[in-house]
Amino acid sequence: MPITGLAVAAVLLLGACGSDGVPDDRTGPQGPAATTDVMPQHDEHDDHEHPPRATQGYDPQRLAEFVAAFRAQYPQFAVGRDDDDIADIAIESCDDLANNVDERVVTAHIVDRAEHDGVVPTPEQARTIHGLTGAVCS
Repeated sequence: MPITGLAVAAVLLLGACGSDGVPDDRTGPQGPAATTDVMPQHDEHDDHEHPPRATQGYDPQRLAEFVAAFRAQYPQFAVGRDDDDIADIAIESCDDLANNVDERVVTAHIVDRAEHDGVVPTPEQARTIHGLTGAVCS
């Protein structure tokens, strides 16, 4: 039972620390830190949760679907990239198509746009990525 007595004494002692016997009716944080606005930290890992920045008239839902499909199918090209960068692959490809750029040229541009950290898509991968942009462009 001496351990129980010590535990009770410790709780009472800790409760007495910092208390001047006057009840504290204040609620919430106090002092200068409480009034300082803190910007949320940007975390690279949550980029995929935010819609692309400049949809330029394209359906944000379709862009988000393109980004999700690109990340799932081509993690080697997606790692370390934010959603906007990936969405730009589709946006720029759709812009090329709207400007009557030849399909083969658009696919060649996709090779350059999808390249990341020295990892370059094969022609077949570029054609598949081109196919993924179709839903965004329509």
